[in-house]
Amino acid sequence: MKRNQLLLDAEILDIGPLRMTPGGIETVMLKLGHRSMQVEAEKEREVRVSLEAAGFGAVARKLGSLEAGSRIAIKGFLARKGVNSEYPVLHINAFKTIE
Repeated sequence: MKRNQLLLDAEILDIGPLRMTPGGIETVMLKLGHRSMQVEAEKEREVRVSLEAAGFGAVARKLGSLEAGSRIAIKGFLARKGVNSEYPVLHINAFKTIE
């Protein structure tokens, strides 16, 4: 399989401090919230979800300047939270702030 891309508009619910990975790469962890109306089975329904996300390198530095409550449009991919975890984390490759 090759495709693993996620596009999401979200609000930053919480953002951690900028820190370094053991490999020396800057990283920041975020908790995101999303709420929208979607069509499923030909009916409109409200969708709400919260998820963890991470930024690395230059993206982490830019995310680190934002605050909780900021709204962003994200492009990224899903990966395991850790080697022994099956839970996903959204890795943010690119983002822009939105109104």
